Amino acid sequence: MKLKNVLSVISIVILGGLMTMSLSACGLNKDSRAWIEKNRVSDIYKVYPTKNPEDLFKVFPDGFDINQYYTTPDGVLYQLELEGKDKTKEIKGQFIKEPYADDKKEKLSDVTVENGQIIFSDGTPKQDWPVDGFLFQQLALNQTYLDGLKEKKYSFNWETGDFSIVYYLEDLRITKLFHKKVKSFEISGFGKDYYFRSLVFTFDDGSEFIEQISKPYN
Repeated sequence: MKLKNVLSVISIVILGGLMTMSLSACGLNKDSRAWIEKNRVSDIYKVYPTKNPEDLFKVFPDGFDINQYYTTPDGVLYQLELEGKDKTKEIKGQFIKEPYADDKKEKLSDVTVENGQIIFSDGTPKQDWPVDGFLFQQLALNQTYLDGLKEKKYSFNWETGDFSIVYYLEDLRITKLFHKKVKSFEISGFGKDYYFRSLVFTFDDGSEFIEQISKPYN
């Protein structure tokens, strides 16, 4: 399953199947990339970068969820699912293969975060994972950086605040990090004050990687 399909499934469940409207069709003052970056994307600057994952509790005192998804060039989906618990300040979860295919779903390992490192209880599955650590430990995002990128497309949903901006990206740091050439880079999410934000990287070999950070839904 492609990562963009995963995002679509999540959005449908959470947002009740509401469709994203094109900004160009809105015809109101929220009809520009600049407005989206200033009023929605800018939330992400307070997280990227964060060297110590435990410092995320300063941004999300009630806890948070981190999900990373990787679809291989052959179409196999892996998920790293973690929860930051506000009471214990622990970050724990699991590593799963094909999480959305009932007949193929397989838990590969328990996962904890200790001293800023992702620890797999079973280290074998880690060979299928394309990057060490979290993107927020390694990437710094700010308005100056985004100003240097040309967008492919952008959208905003008036009813939910659901948004997306897809950029062209040629960044040697990303290429070195993933050992792959980036085809496109997307920032998406919904809600104000960092309720749900995602970074999506699509690579020229057909693989995709997503890092999502969100507040608890309950």
